[in-house]
Amino acid sequence: MLPATEVEQLAQSIDLVVDAVHNAPVDQYHSPTPCSAWTVKDLVNHIAMMLLLTTDAGTRTASDPSLLTANPVPLLAGRAESEWALLVASRAEPAARAWSEPAAWEGEASLGTAHMPATALGGILIAEFTVHAWDTATATGQRRTTPPSLAEATFATYSREAPRMRSVGLLGDEVPQDADAPMLDRALALSGRNPRWTPAEH
Repeated sequence: MLPATEVEQLAQSIDLVVDAVHNAPVDQYHSPTPCSAWTVKDLVNHIAMMLLLTTDAGTRTASDPSLLTANPVPLLAGRAESEWALLVASRAEPAARAWSEPAAWEGEASLGTAHMPATALGGILIAEFTVHAWDTATATGQRRTTPPSLAEATFATYSREAPRMRSVGLLGDEVPQDADAPMLDRALALSGRNPRWTPAEH
């Protein structure tokens, strides 16, 4: 059965992150982000990679192995940074469409590494795109509101997946938060981010 809510949330999270990239000024591409090892440019490259892998995972197509390490990924290589946002946006619809089919959520799927249940991977994609939208917006001074349904889905996914993801180096250490903190803040903290991070402090 097609998980209609998850399909909608994945499409919404993709729109959210693509819009954040669209509104990220190119002159801030070398600025820091809440992901301490990445600049905004690195983050945009990672989002491009994620969109490409998402499409391949949804259609069960073997991904180009270079996507996991290339910086920039082939989609962006040789293109001016001023074009990157449009190139990223061009991959949004194919990624969402790939997961709009029932088969995408059945069996197992992979982002080029280990296979896992497709439903679990779909949840991780929703969480990752939602958090990377926050990363991009926060790093470039954009004022954005994350839909409550995405914040809740992201928190639920990281509550379940963060220990495993952290054990293989995909997430940083959890940042302590009060139990009554906003849902998005709690989700960000589980992913290893400080919800109060600001560019001015870095």
